[in-house]
Amino acid sequence: MKYLIANWKSTKNVNTAIEWVNEFNKLMKANKEILKKLDEDSLKIIICPSYHLISLVKQKIIKHKNINLGSQDVSFFEQGNYTGEVSAQNLKELINYSIVGHSERRKYLKETDNVIDQKVQILKDYSIEPILCVRDENDLIPQGITFIAYEPVYAIGTGHNEDVDKIISSKNKIITDKNKIFIYGGSVNPENMLEYSKSSEIQGFLLGNASKDPNSFIAIASKL
Repeated sequence: MKYLIANWKSTKNVNTAIEWVNEFNKLMKANKEILKKLDEDSLKIIICPSYHLISLVKQKIIKHKNINLGSQDVSFFEQGNYTGEVSAQNLKELINYSIVGHSERRKYLKETDNVIDQKVQILKDYSIEPILCVRDENDLIPQGITFIAYEPVYAIGTGHNEDVDKIISSKNKIITDKNKIFIYGGSVNPENMLEYSKSSEIQGFLLGNASKDPNSFIAIASKL
């Protein structure tokens, strides 16, 4: 199975999220090839909106096998009097996946390996699958992780995507367990996706900028 993950980041409000979902639904219904891949378990789509949009998107997104929702992060507190925090307990009825350890959070919010490990374990306690972002082989991989998203910092949002050989070389340094699912993220677009999709070493893609427009997102999905 291939995994296609949309990380909208902090870019959409209610109106623009509804516009995205409406266009996505229209494109999906017209694309029998993508629907077939979803039905045959050869493709899974995971949409990760900001917290305030998750419930709205869940209500409006096309209901189809292998279309799931995720969060872009989660609190390292389980639940309680933590003003402003969104916990796994808050999210458990809404999502199946959660991104953790994104390099932007490591950089701007000073998240440490210890904090990320706490988030992973709490997500697992609530049966939410963590998608761990790593920058290179030096980032800690907590116990229980299945999904590892390799995102070289220089490639995120810059248009400078990493070539396949270098991605595979990095994978071999990061992952020793063949049961892990290896995902690449970093300036993936419809033009370079065809090259990436030919490699069996890459099981999925985490899209930032390319996920903000449903047309480019669907164009990438059609190449998987």
